[in-house]
Amino acid sequence: MITKIKDSLNSVIGILYETDVTSDVTTNLCKLCKDKILELQNETIFVEHNPIGDIEITSDDQFYIVDIKTQNINTVYSVPNLISIKKAKDILKNHDNHIIYVFIEYELENLGETRIVNIKVQPIESLDWSYLAIQNLGRGQLQIKNTANGLTFNNEVTRKQWFGEFKDKSIEYYNNLILKITEYKSEFEDNA
Repeated sequence: MITKIKDSLNSVIGILYETDVTSDVTTNLCKLCKDKILELQNETIFVEHNPIGDIEITSDDQFYIVDIKTQNINTVYSVPNLISIKKAKDILKNHDNHIIYVFIEYELENLGETRIVNIKVQPIESLDWSYLAIQNLGRGQLQIKNTANGLTFNNEVTRKQWFGEFKDKSIEYYNNLILKITEYKSEFEDNA
């Protein structure tokens, strides 16, 4: 499926797009890529919009959540949220479910013009833990620390290995959260 998505998006790389200056560039780029992915729909692939990612695809008894992330390559700092750790756990515990990210790198040309520079399509398990973090949002949010330095992917890591580290990092996050909240609580108890 990753190859099919990559192939469908290759045609949008490098073309200069006129974007409405009153609307969000990210929204425009996501719609452009969603429309390209929706062209994949045929007898063997069922595609629909998904509240967790941008699109869900069912093909050959496999379920894919596709989430599109954009990055202006001329920005110094970009920290995108990926998915809540609870949702990721719930999705990935079934081996027939997959989370795929489409990373769109773009640059703004002239006023109202955007050029897609590169598109990377990767499964969640190829994301390297050196630039991932779990942050305090809801029950915990998987986040990229900073995309401005570029993203590297490790396709040698198995899903089982990645998921094992994901579980360890999630437990570590919750343990740290317990310590932090215990400290906050004790401040009130000590000064009451």
